[in-house]
Amino acid sequence: MTEPLWDELLTDDDRRFLGPGSPSELDRAPDVLVVGGGVAGLATAMFLRRADLDRVTVIDRERLASGPSGRAAGTLTPAIHALLKPDAFVRLAARGLELHRELDAEWEGAAGFRTIDPLVVPPMEPPPELLDRAGATLVDGEAARELEPELGEFEQVVHLPRQGAVRPLAFARELSRRAGHVHTGVEMKNLEIDGGRVTSVRTSHGDVTPGALVLATGTTEHCPLPQRRVKGHMLATEPAPFRLRTIPAALVGTVQAAEGHVVAGGTFDLGDDDPDVRDEVVESILSDLHRLIPGSKALSVQHVWTCFRPSTFDELPLIDRVAGTTNAWVNAGHFRTGILVAPAAAELLAEWITTGERPALAGAFSERRT
Repeated sequence: MTEPLWDELLTDDDRRFLGPGSPSELDRAPDVLVVGGGVAGLATAMFLRRADLDRVTVIDRERLASGPSGRAAGTLTPAIHALLKPDAFVRLAARGLELHRELDAEWEGAAGFRTIDPLVVPPMEPPPELLDRAGATLVDGEAARELEPELGEFEQVVHLPRQGAVRPLAFARELSRRAGHVHTGVEMKNLEIDGGRVTSVRTSHGDVTPGALVLATGTTEHCPLPQRRVKGHMLATEPAPFRLRTIPAALVGTVQAAEGHVVAGGTFDLGDDDPDVRDEVVESILSDLHRLIPGSKALSVQHVWTCFRPSTFDELPLIDRVAGTTNAWVNAGHFRTGILVAPAAAELLAEWITTGERPALAGAFSERRT
């Protein structure tokens, strides 16, 4: 099948909250209008509600989380990014994981959150200072297989303790429950700006005059920062007879669903604008998966799919006020980390919108960064 595994596992309850349908009557003057029903937009709406804004409306032209949010693996690994990304992003990602844990306790496990350790096969030995920064340790192959008996034969592996994973569409569903008025089948057409304020948002269901606007559409033409969408492939096997204790990763990442399917992928298919699945890319994922987890060779592939992940030029998110406006913000460009950082980015925006003061951390994700 060329649809994500997560779609097959949707329950009737999931479908009710992820596809609420077009409104019979759209709030024409909400406190905040959020455009975009992926996890970035839904989390922003939820945190605005938590900040005591009652009239929050989310619109999306399709089903909620039908884009990258619902096509991701759902791993939450800020420690991996501590090996690669700048300090500000590591702080944002770490706060994201912290908030996922808080939400899991509040939601009593409804989003399928679990704490789990990644094991990463590095292309080269990371320097000690990066391992310290990530809270990681370099272990030999024997120690790695004690942590993960299904792991293949490797000389050295980076062990990253106490990271996380969440079920993507369950997370989106729980956000939707708490996001205010949520409507699918509603498309934003254009904006009217007068005197530095967004005065009207034209939609397929009429005009809306919001107190504030948040654009959480992945990429946006309302920001001059260079942006692109990067294609990636994912696959899911049939349910495995074994249970992974960790999240093994090398060139691709893996995670096991509660039902036993092994989900693998996360490729960078630069320059490929065709949404179709490419057999040669699937074969490369399988080759790496079989090397990581030899027992996966006996598993048939049940699902393959692609997605286009929104990215800025430096692969860091865009969290900023829309230039030339006083009441419009953008929360976009989350690339491969949207589910991880969604709560933290939403927290920043909710503070900014309700207080009028930009949080210090948000400055690192400005459209004016160089």
